[in-house]
Amino acid sequence: MKISLRHLPLTGLALMLAIGSTTAQAEQQAKFQANYEKKVQEDWFVKGKWVDDFDTAKERAKKENKVVFAYFTRSYSP
Repeated sequence: MKISLRHLPLTGLALMLAIGSTTAQAEQQAKFQANYEKKVQEDWFVKGKWVDDFDTAKERAKKENKVVFAYFTRSYSP
């Protein structure tokens, strides 16, 4: 594949944007993970004996003859 020299600046810009986007996504993912780890250490979660794995929650509910109460949230907004 031959790239014209006149397209080189646009190609470089596209590459820089792609790399920057990947870096930003990695940083954002690390932030989400830190927020999650902080959240599951809070008293309401620990003392409430909440489970953060759906399959584990289903097994526990079945053993205890209870229903699963699910709490969903998100830490981002487009």
